[in-house]
Amino acid sequence: MRAIKKLDLYRKVPRDLTEPTLSGAAVSCCTVTLAIYLFMAEFTVLMQRRWESEMFIDESKTEEKLQINLDITLAAMPCELLSFDAQDIMGSHEVDAHGNLHKDRLTSKGDLIATEEIKSSHFGASSTLSRHYSFGYGNQDVDAIKKSLGSGEGCRIRGFVKVNKVPGNLHLSTYSHSFLFGSLYQETRNLNISHRINHISFGVDTDISVVKTKFKGTGIVSPLDGVSQIHEKSPPKEKPADRLGFFGGGVDSAIFEYYTKVVPTTYIPLDRKPLNVYQFTANSNKIVNQQMPSLYLRYDFSPVTVRYTETKESISHFLVQICAVVGGIFTVAGILDSVLHKSIVHLAKKAQIGKLG
Repeated sequence: MRAIKKLDLYRKVPRDLTEPTLSGAAVSCCTVTLAIYLFMAEFTVLMQRRWESEMFIDESKTEEKLQINLDITLAAMPCELLSFDAQDIMGSHEVDAHGNLHKDRLTSKGDLIATEEIKSSHFGASSTLSRHYSFGYGNQDVDAIKKSLGSGEGCRIRGFVKVNKVPGNLHLSTYSHSFLFGSLYQETRNLNISHRINHISFGVDTDISVVKTKFKGTGIVSPLDGVSQIHEKSPPKEKPADRLGFFGGGVDSAIFEYYTKVVPTTYIPLDRKPLNVYQFTANSNKIVNQQMPSLYLRYDFSPVTVRYTETKESISHFLVQICAVVGGIFTVAGILDSVLHKSIVHLAKKAQIGKLG
């Protein structure tokens, strides 16, 4: 047993051989307070979750389509005159811009008149380099269009489309109904492409909602939300050519273009499946001319993929940190107490013999 006791690294001093001091009590109180503070700080770090980002070149090849979510309000553009076009850089006539789109007819005050789903039977495929989807039917009722123009109807386009993962563009325009403008000259002078972007994003909308609500500050998935563009028209200067149904005279129009750079992004949370969304940056441009008013969304893809990984401090690392904190604090406090005690004793002895000053 004595042999085992010799292995004790922490020898005990009998209590009657020790004495408490005021300096030791002060150091002890400060030591315990600091130790509790540092412990709580380390515990807070243990409970926190952090995001670590990395970038890499994604070499995976996939035939998956990209979902583009749209919600745009055009307050002075009737739904009957709007058309939706999709085209990619490959020039394919099968852009496959199918999805789930709705048009909401709005009054001049923004109240809802009616909602209609844009069904595939209304799209009509063509053999050109793009697919052109008109929001109207084949036989247009000119009187109905005159009424909608005269009452100042607006239109809200919302839903999503799916396209190939190659550079391309989507645009809303009035090109498909330009043949009507000759008989609707006075009414079409009031056409205005002013709009508000309620929402534009790339990827599955449910995943984007999770990223925006749960993972704030980790990515830019919808920078265009809330953007409004107003086109103020100058007084028209009528020319004879205007009667032919073109904007080539004095009625100025505008083309708004949004250029986006899409960055594939993967989120790997600790408690759910990975989320694949798309961040993007956007710039806009406005062209004032006498052509048909239109709105373009041009998109291109970055070869770099961003990956966010959610991390959390391990228990083992937490225990190591606590041991380091406790050991370091009590070691430094012991040295400080020893120096302070010896200084006080030395000064007390000098005071007793009258050599203090």
